[in-house]
Amino acid sequence: MVLLMAVSCNSNENFVPKPHAYPRMDLPKKAYKPAGFREAPYEFEIPQYSMVTEDDRNKGKFWYNIVFPSFDATLHLTYYPFQNWGQYDSMVSDTRSLVNKHIQKAEDIIEDPLENYNSNLHGLVFHIEGHTASNLNFYATDSTMHFLRGALYFNKKTQPDSIAPAFEFLWKDVQHALKTFTWK
Repeated sequence: MVLLMAVSCNSNENFVPKPHAYPRMDLPKKAYKPAGFREAPYEFEIPQYSMVTEDDRNKGKFWYNIVFPSFDATLHLTYYPFQNWGQYDSMVSDTRSLVNKHIQKAEDIIEDPLENYNSNLHGLVFHIEGHTASNLNFYATDSTMHFLRGALYFNKKTQPDSIAPAFEFLWKDVQHALKTFTWK
Protein backbone atom coordinates (compact mmCIF):
# COMPACT_ATOMS: atom_id res chain seq x y z
CA MET A 1 0.00 0.00 0.00
CA VAL A 2 2.79 2.45 0.95
CA LEU A 3 4.64 1.60 -2.24
CA LEU A 4 1.52 2.36 -4.32
CA MET A 5 1.12 5.79 -2.66
CA ALA A 6 4.78 6.65 -3.18
CA VAL A 7 4.63 5.75 -6.88
CA SER A 8 1.39 7.69 -7.46
CA CYS A 9 2.71 10.79 -5.67
CA ASN A 10 5.83 10.93 -7.83
CA SER A 11 3.90 10.97 -11.09
CA ASN A 12 4.07 14.34 -12.88
CA GLU A 13 1.60 13.40 -15.61
CA ASN A 14 -1.35 15.07 -13.87
CA PHE A 15 0.53 18.08 -12.51
CA VAL A 16 -1.23 21.38 -13.18
CA PRO A 17 0.59 24.57 -12.13
CA LYS A 18 -1.48 27.00 -10.10
CA PRO A 19 -1.73 30.59 -11.39
CA HIS A 20 -0.26 33.43 -9.35
CA ALA A 21 -2.81 34.81 -6.94
CA TYR A 22 -3.42 38.23 -5.50
CA PRO A 23 -4.06 38.80 -1.82
CA ARG A 24 -7.62 38.69 -0.57
CA MET A 25 -9.17 42.09 -0.20
CA ASP A 26 -11.59 42.84 2.64
CA LEU A 27 -13.77 45.65 1.34
CA PRO A 28 -15.30 48.06 3.86
CA LYS A 29 -19.04 48.57 4.17
CA LYS A 30 -20.36 51.48 2.11
CA ALA A 31 -21.37 54.46 4.25
CA TYR A 32 -21.09 58.14 3.33
CA LYS A 33 -20.62 61.54 4.96
CA PRO A 34 -20.40 65.14 3.71
CA ALA A 35 -16.88 65.91 2.50
CA GLY A 36 -16.76 69.21 4.38
CA PHE A 37 -14.66 71.21 1.94
CA ARG A 38 -13.84 74.49 3.71
CA GLU A 39 -15.42 77.42 1.84
CA ALA A 40 -15.23 75.59 -1.49
CA PRO A 41 -17.92 76.38 -4.06
CA TYR A 42 -18.88 72.70 -4.25
CA GLU A 43 -19.87 69.86 -1.94
CA PHE A 44 -20.57 66.13 -2.19
CA GLU A 45 -20.54 63.01 -0.05
CA ILE A 46 -17.48 60.82 0.42
CA PRO A 47 -17.08 57.36 1.97
CA GLN A 48 -16.56 57.02 5.72
CA TYR A 49 -13.29 55.17 5.00
CA SER A 50 -11.79 58.14 3.12
CA MET A 51 -10.47 61.51 4.23
CA VAL A 52 -10.10 64.95 2.70
CA THR A 53 -6.75 66.73 2.54
CA GLU A 54 -6.04 70.11 1.01
CA ASP A 55 -3.43 70.24 -1.73
CA ASP A 56 -0.41 71.80 0.02
CA ARG A 57 0.90 73.51 -3.12
CA ASN A 58 -2.43 75.20 -3.89
CA LYS A 59 -3.90 76.23 -0.54
CA GLY A 60 -6.93 78.47 -0.85
CA LYS A 61 -7.66 77.42 -4.44
CA PHE A 62 -10.12 74.68 -3.36
CA TRP A 63 -7.83 71.90 -4.62
CA TYR A 64 -8.45 68.82 -2.50
CA ASN A 65 -7.50 65.17 -2.38
CA ILE A 66 -9.87 62.44 -1.32
CA VAL A 67 -7.53 59.83 0.17
CA PHE A 68 -8.50 56.16 0.43
CA PRO A 69 -5.81 54.83 2.84
CA SER A 70 -6.86 51.17 2.78
CA PHE A 71 -6.62 51.17 -1.04
CA ASP A 72 -3.53 53.40 -1.29
CA ALA A 73 -5.45 55.54 -3.78
CA THR A 74 -6.25 59.24 -4.14
CA LEU A 75 -8.92 61.17 -6.02
CA HIS A 76 -7.25 64.48 -6.92
CA LEU A 77 -9.61 67.45 -7.34
CA THR A 78 -8.62 70.73 -9.00
CA TYR A 79 -11.03 73.66 -9.12
CA TYR A 80 -10.96 76.63 -11.49
CA PRO A 81 -13.33 79.59 -11.62
CA PHE A 82 -13.88 81.03 -15.08
CA GLN A 83 -15.37 84.22 -16.44
CA ASN A 84 -15.65 83.64 -20.18
CA TRP A 85 -16.04 80.91 -22.77
CA GLY A 86 -12.39 81.18 -23.82
CA GLN A 87 -11.28 80.14 -20.33
CA TYR A 88 -13.88 77.38 -20.25
CA ASP A 89 -12.78 76.00 -23.64
CA SER A 90 -9.15 76.11 -22.49
CA MET A 91 -9.96 74.06 -19.35
CA VAL A 92 -11.90 71.46 -21.35
CA SER A 93 -9.00 71.26 -23.80
CA ASP A 94 -6.50 70.87 -20.94
CA THR A 95 -8.60 68.05 -19.48
CA ARG A 96 -8.71 66.24 -22.81
CA SER A 97 -4.94 66.69 -23.17
CA LEU A 98 -4.35 65.14 -19.74
CA VAL A 99 -6.61 62.21 -20.62
CA ASN A 100 -4.95 61.77 -24.00
CA LYS A 101 -1.54 61.41 -22.34
CA HIS A 102 -2.75 57.91 -21.43
CA ILE A 103 -3.62 57.02 -25.01
CA GLN A 104 -0.37 55.15 -25.74
CA LYS A 105 -1.07 52.59 -23.03
CA ALA A 106 -4.87 52.74 -23.04
CA GLU A 107 -6.88 50.03 -24.71
CA ASP A 108 -9.89 52.33 -24.92
CA ILE A 109 -11.14 55.67 -23.60
CA ILE A 110 -14.89 55.84 -23.07
CA GLU A 111 -16.59 59.20 -22.55
CA ASP A 112 -19.66 59.21 -20.34
CA PRO A 113 -21.76 62.40 -19.89
CA LEU A 114 -22.08 63.54 -16.26
CA GLU A 115 -25.77 64.13 -16.80
CA ASN A 116 -26.12 60.33 -16.55
CA TYR A 117 -25.24 60.65 -12.85
CA ASN A 118 -26.58 64.09 -11.90
CA SER A 119 -28.88 66.20 -14.08
CA ASN A 120 -27.50 69.40 -12.46
CA LEU A 121 -23.95 68.72 -13.67
CA HIS A 122 -22.38 69.14 -17.07
CA GLY A 123 -19.15 67.50 -18.12
CA LEU A 124 -17.67 64.12 -18.89
CA VAL A 125 -16.33 61.05 -17.14
CA PHE A 126 -13.42 59.41 -18.95
CA HIS A 127 -13.10 55.66 -18.37
CA ILE A 128 -9.55 54.81 -19.42
CA GLU A 129 -9.19 51.09 -19.95
CA GLY A 130 -5.82 49.36 -19.92
CA HIS A 131 -2.50 49.66 -18.10
CA THR A 132 -2.48 53.42 -17.46
CA ALA A 133 -1.57 55.66 -14.54
CA SER A 134 -5.20 56.71 -14.05
CA ASN A 135 -8.26 54.75 -15.13
CA LEU A 136 -10.75 57.46 -14.23
CA ASN A 137 -10.83 61.19 -14.97
CA PHE A 138 -13.72 63.62 -15.07
CA TYR A 139 -14.62 67.25 -15.28
CA ALA A 140 -17.75 68.88 -13.90
CA THR A 141 -19.06 72.37 -14.54
CA ASP A 142 -22.12 74.50 -14.04
CA SER A 143 -21.36 76.06 -17.48
CA THR A 144 -21.40 79.57 -16.02
CA MET A 145 -18.48 80.03 -13.61
CA HIS A 146 -17.27 76.78 -11.94
CA PHE A 147 -15.03 74.01 -13.30
CA LEU A 148 -13.79 70.98 -11.32
CA ARG A 149 -11.44 68.30 -12.62
CA GLY A 150 -10.95 64.94 -10.91
CA ALA A 151 -8.52 62.05 -11.44
CA LEU A 152 -8.28 58.79 -9.50
CA TYR A 153 -4.77 57.42 -9.01
CA PHE A 154 -3.44 54.40 -7.20
CA ASN A 155 -0.25 55.45 -5.44
CA LYS A 156 1.82 52.45 -6.54
CA LYS A 157 2.55 50.94 -9.91
CA THR A 158 -0.09 48.30 -10.44
CA GLN A 159 -1.36 45.78 -12.95
CA PRO A 160 -4.91 46.34 -14.29
CA ASP A 161 -6.11 42.91 -13.21
CA SER A 162 -4.72 43.31 -9.68
CA ILE A 163 -6.49 46.62 -9.01
CA ALA A 164 -9.71 45.75 -10.83
CA PRO A 165 -11.67 44.87 -7.65
CA ALA A 166 -10.43 47.99 -5.84
CA PHE A 167 -11.08 50.19 -8.88
CA GLU A 168 -14.64 48.90 -9.27
CA PHE A 169 -15.24 49.46 -5.56
CA LEU A 170 -13.88 53.04 -5.66
CA TRP A 171 -15.67 53.80 -8.94
CA LYS A 172 -18.97 53.26 -7.09
CA ASP A 173 -17.80 55.83 -4.52
CA VAL A 174 -16.98 58.33 -7.27
CA GLN A 175 -20.41 57.70 -8.78
CA HIS A 176 -21.98 58.42 -5.39
CA ALA A 177 -19.96 61.64 -5.13
CA LEU A 178 -21.17 62.74 -8.56
CA LYS A 179 -24.79 61.89 -7.70
CA THR A 180 -24.63 63.97 -4.50
CA PHE A 181 -22.58 66.81 -6.03
CA THR A 182 -23.90 70.35 -5.65
CA TRP A 183 -22.52 73.77 -6.52
CA LYS A 184 -22.83 76.34 -3.73
